[in-house]
Amino acid sequence: MRKKMLLAVGLLLAGLALALSGTEVMQKVAAQPRPATMHGKMEMRLVDKHGRELTRVLETWSKQEGDVEKKLIKFLAPADVKGTSFLVISRNGQDEMKLYLPALKRVRRIAGGQKKGSFMGSDFSYDDISNLGKIEVDDYENKLLREEELNGAKTYVVEARPKAGVDSSYDKQILWVRADDFVPVRIEFYQKGKLVKVMTLDQVQKFAGGKYLMPTHMVMENVKSKHKTELTMSDLELDVDIPDSVFSERFMKR
Repeated sequence: MRKKMLLAVGLLLAGLALALSGTEVMQKVAAQPRPATMHGKMEMRLVDKHGRELTRVLETWSKQEGDVEKKLIKFLAPADVKGTSFLVISRNGQDEMKLYLPALKRVRRIAGGQKKGSFMGSDFSYDDISNLGKIEVDDYENKLLREEELNGAKTYVVEARPKAGVDSSYDKQILWVRADDFVPVRIEFYQKGKLVKVMTLDQVQKFAGGKYLMPTHMVMENVKSKHKTELTMSDLELDVDIPDSVFSERFMKR
């Protein structure tokens, strides 16, 4: 009996020693290969608590060069938002955001508290959109809360709190990260200790012969209003040539 107890304790300690920390989980998420450029279409579907829907069609471009990341989103339909463009250039941890409104024929800067406002009436803020796909491990205190099964897959549940001095829209995020490929599939967002939004990510697809793993469908739901926004990506082109001129005010106005 004593030998069996010692063996059980030994196995338990070995398991604990092999367990990943929250930081290690997020480092593995951040280490996943990402394309240098991406171009494609996106459908944005807004759904209220009564099930009423509004659909928009967008075209997107992104480019990563060293520590500089550029994104451009242009609305193609319907007519009331056609031509509206959103540009974000991230450099040294700072985001420069611009919005072009064709009705006004001018580009305006999104700054300060405006970044936390709703992006074109959706449940994503401007900050949310600019940070899609970003994992800044060193900006957060990451704590592994537990391991659990979600939708049939083993996941690591990690709490991420921004470090002092880090500008964040949320005081805490909780992420569910798949253990087999380290793809986040659920994120909860908290403000002042309260859950405010939940994002789910699915339809994870392989691209470039399996080099990249990317969710192509995501849903952001506002917990209080029950309003949600679905984003579905399609016609993706990865690692294609995208000239820098795309990420300019001139291109926004075209």
